[in-house]
Amino acid sequence: MTPQSTPVLIVGGSVVGASAALFLASRGITPVLVEKHRSVSTRLRAKLFTPRTMEAYRAVGASQDIYARQRTLPPADHAAVVDSLAGAEVRRWRLPAAEYFGDVSPCPSALVKQADLEVIVRAHARAAGADLRFGHRFLGLVQHGDHVVAHVLDEDGEPYEVRARYLLAADGNGSSIREALGIGRTGEENVAHVREIGFEADLRPVLDNRRLAMAWAGEAFISWNTAQDGGAVSVPRDPGTAPTAEEDRDAVTRALGLSPADVVITGGTPWRMSGWVADSYRAGQVFLLGDAAHVTPPTGGFGANLGIQDAWNLAAKLVSVLRGHADPRLLDDYKTERRAIAGPTVDQALLRVRDHAADRPPLSEAAVAVGYRYPGGDDLPVFAEPDHWRGEPGTRLPHLWLDDISTLDLVRDGRHLLLTGPDNSMWVRAARELDPVGAFLDVAVLPHGLDRCGIAEDGALLLRPDLVVAWRAVHAAPHDLADAVAVALGRAARPDVPACQRVGCGPSTEDASMGETGEAGS
Repeated sequence: MTPQSTPVLIVGGSVVGASAALFLASRGITPVLVEKHRSVSTRLRAKLFTPRTMEAYRAVGASQDIYARQRTLPPADHAAVVDSLAGAEVRRWRLPAAEYFGDVSPCPSALVKQADLEVIVRAHARAAGADLRFGHRFLGLVQHGDHVVAHVLDEDGEPYEVRARYLLAADGNGSSIREALGIGRTGEENVAHVREIGFEADLRPVLDNRRLAMAWAGEAFISWNTAQDGGAVSVPRDPGTAPTAEEDRDAVTRALGLSPADVVITGGTPWRMSGWVADSYRAGQVFLLGDAAHVTPPTGGFGANLGIQDAWNLAAKLVSVLRGHADPRLLDDYKTERRAIAGPTVDQALLRVRDHAADRPPLSEAAVAVGYRYPGGDDLPVFAEPDHWRGEPGTRLPHLWLDDISTLDLVRDGRHLLLTGPDNSMWVRAARELDPVGAFLDVAVLPHGLDRCGIAEDGALLLRPDLVVAWRAVHAAPHDLADAVAVALGRAARPDVPACQRVGCGPSTEDASMGETGEAGS
């Protein structure tokens, strides 16, 4: 059997795998994706997608269709504690993800159900050229040094092989690939045991335009679909018990405040709430992402967004490597960067599950989901409010409007960007010396808002394709740019010290202080 060939094989076609396919295909890398299910899951899953996630979709042209879908839905940007869904509200609050982010992002959050978002992402991935194969079952893989051969069954049960340079495992929290590779997990496997009971009922008169996205009635968590004609009630359950159909019906009708005649129970599923991170995100040519790499409790709405950001980070690196612009060693930074975010994010979700001590309240959802920073060998925090950052290496490029585009829109097509102050002639020369034909490095001028990016008029930021600051020169330091680009592309010698201690570490001719001249992030 002659294997089919692809640069990247993605196993798993839910929101993370489909997003990885879109991020790659939109940059000219054609992946093959295999997913055992033939259609999108109807289970109620994520319904809040944060500004940083929507920025990734904006960069590949999918965000407007997601927002268009949201505009067709009843507004649902609040949560409440209720006696029952049909009864009195005890307390109501606006969802943090629905707050105004216009000062820090060109993208508001999107409040749509995951199934709707997946349909849109899959359509954009296909339009960009991704080969999406639904109803195809992954069986196993063999690693061969610089490539992987995967064994797959097609939708008719016929076996075939796929040879890929890299394989992305987005096959969920029970990942067979992770288990086959012997990668362990660190965290809490049994945070809570829950029974999710599906139902059908007309909730429109009950919700009555109250803008609710979810509700709690005692220990029961209530969620519903955007058509408001069904949903699920989740209640704590002892894993050793088997509830009867009558007990399931009673739990749902109490939570909804409806009579049994108005509710149809569609089934019950036991579910174990966990919070853990895989001990490694890479084994050879195989990478874990999404729930295969980490699982968070649903509190905070971090899980799907965390996985999509895995895909965004890894796809950017793969594009640079597969185009021949970056050294394959750059891919080692994926596991370092994303595990450094996943662990504290899981911790923040766990804090929201439990009563937390007064000396350790949870951080805001904005700090965790939007204001995170990849570590770079310094004492800066992993999380901060998004408007706290000023172009520090490892942070996301600050958003500023430049006429009708954002600074984030200047980073395009999977390329790096040198964003300079107005006094930039020396930067332009240095950039063209490094990349004479403009193969991977663009140059743009920031006409205002220099303080938001932490640079002077003769300073510059080096931006990665995933909108992250790779290096900052507060003042002119074009002689350090070559080293900074080498690190950003994985070409530099990589001893066991952070990048910010490798680039421009000696006294600069502009200033003897590294803090005033150049900083780098891995």
